[in-house]
Amino acid sequence: MKRAEPLRLDAVIQRMIDATGMRPEYSRQSVVTLWPDVVGKHIADYTGRIYVQNRILHVYIVSAVLKEELGYVRDQLVDKLNEAVGQNVIDSIIIH
Repeated sequence: MKRAEPLRLDAVIQRMIDATGMRPEYSRQSVVTLWPDVVGKHIADYTGRIYVQNRILHVYIVSAVLKEELGYVRDQLVDKLNEAVGQNVIDSIIIH
């Protein structure tokens, strides 16, 4: 029996995600995980619950002023988050 070349651990994990059909869920969770990196620590500190449902990112913000400001840049945030994930995962953001 001939041995195969060793694979990097990240390649093994990516293959497992693809083989189990979990790629869409992995991508949705990547958006949630990357939120603090995209918006910055200050906004992330005011973020409560965050989740993706039906290609819509739901973000709960505890500051009314910040909620208003994020409403103005909603489309740019969608673009930046999709770019950070590397694929089109979300279509819009609802800020609660």
